[in-house]
Amino acid sequence: MRAYGTAAMVTLAILMLHAAVMFGPSFAGFQGETLMVATAVVALVAWGTFLGLAIRALLLAVAVMQGDRSKLEASLRWTSALSLAAAVLSLGTAFPFAFGAFATCGPTWLSNLYHWGGLIGSVLGFVAWFGLPALMRSPLEGLGVQTKPLGWRAPLITGATVYGIWGVVWLVAWLLLRGSIDEGSYPNRASSPYRLPFPGGESSWVIQGNNSSFNHEDDEQHAWDFRRQCGTPVLAARDGTVRAVRDSNTGHGSGKPNNFVEVTHSDGSVGRYLHISQNSATVSVGDRVRQGDPLASVGNVGNSLTGHIHFVVESGGRSIPVTFRDVEEDSGIPRTFESYTSGNSKASGARAPVARRR
Repeated sequence: MRAYGTAAMVTLAILMLHAAVMFGPSFAGFQGETLMVATAVVALVAWGTFLGLAIRALLLAVAVMQGDRSKLEASLRWTSALSLAAAVLSLGTAFPFAFGAFATCGPTWLSNLYHWGGLIGSVLGFVAWFGLPALMRSPLEGLGVQTKPLGWRAPLITGATVYGIWGVVWLVAWLLLRGSIDEGSYPNRASSPYRLPFPGGESSWVIQGNNSSFNHEDDEQHAWDFRRQCGTPVLAARDGTVRAVRDSNTGHGSGKPNNFVEVTHSDGSVGRYLHISQNSATVSVGDRVRQGDPLASVGNVGNSLTGHIHFVVESGGRSIPVTFRDVEEDSGIPRTFESYTSGNSKASGARAPVARRR
């Protein structure tokens, strides 16, 4: 009994630690908008309930380890049920909860924690559900408790189904959003006048790059979506003169009016910064801005799903290919699903740091 009790305690302690990692940071969701707040509430209730039930199971395992034979079968049932519950709840965290935390303004790291932490938790839960009865089969049968072996097919089928679906989801997203890049049509990075439109030293994930088949096509084919936390600065990517500002709109979704700042460059091209937050513009039409100057704050306004900077350079009403001098990798062309660290800072004659992919 001591061997089983110890194994059950360790299993439950690991699952409880994971649950605590999902539970505690969920309070950060209250800093976000309605959808993130709702997601955080559901996550707190779900993982808080799991922790409460796990304490009950842990007490049973402790009693078994201390020699209480009457608690053995109850402990086995509780530990097995909670292992499966951890796996299922983790999958819910990795997908619905992660999407709820992504599709809104709020801490950008929370959706990443839910997604990757949920996937890790599902592995832990399934391993415990399949593994503990198999590992403890001989000691339990020696105590007169019969366990039904699951064999190798059950975990194999479960793993292939669950993580196969996960792989298909990411593959579809990659095919829709990756875009095709003809590097020969882009100017040389070394002579580029552009730097990434967010503060130097900070990293941003590219949700969509150029030529995405999702909605970066036609006159937007050379646009980028840099995921950023709402309220953080949008910086000028290049020197120029402000030609248009709109920051009166709010709300997001299909058909919602957008906010933007537009800056005309010395060669006549126009840099457009979209989805800025309501009443956040720090410049006016006619203002002269230098690279690195703040223009507005990141928002989630217009046809937008999450807080991000939509940046595109246009000439003659159509987008044109540009490179970023502070993006050292990928020939200066940020790629979908990659993260880049900005080297942008207010022009002062000093050499700005070079951005590196992370």
